[in-house]
Amino acid sequence: MNYYLVTAKCGHVGKNHYIEITFPVMAETGRDAARIARQFPRVKHHHWDAIKDCQRVSKRLYDMQKKINDNDPYLRIKSKHEQNEIKDLIESRMMIDNHQEELMNKNKKSSRPNLKFQMMKYKDSYEDCNYIEFAMSY
Repeated sequence: MNYYLVTAKCGHVGKNHYIEITFPVMAETGRDAARIARQFPRVKHHHWDAIKDCQRVSKRLYDMQKKINDNDPYLRIKSKHEQNEIKDLIESRMMIDNHQEELMNKNKKSSRPNLKFQMMKYKDSYEDCNYIEFAMSY
């Protein structure tokens, strides 16, 4: 087994924000370490860019990061009430997440024209069809 430090985008701080946390992970390969870290609690699992970095390190650095994470108040909170108590600390670590904007831009580029536009385009050739009028009323 090898030792890795995997930096991931963590959530529960708002839809358009995240906190970067470095997790110590034991795995055979870096790819396995990234896959394991993606499943940790708080990591934004469904983001394609959830894993920011993955580095193979020594046992000493692995143990140091483990101690840092054990003392991290963000990783120790269990409820929204506890999170509100350390709100200032969390806000100082928050970063803006452009993930939603990137998804919206991607969807705009790949979207097809809507049905109403298509019906208007071909209306002249199908004017006597009642279905076209019915579809356009929606």
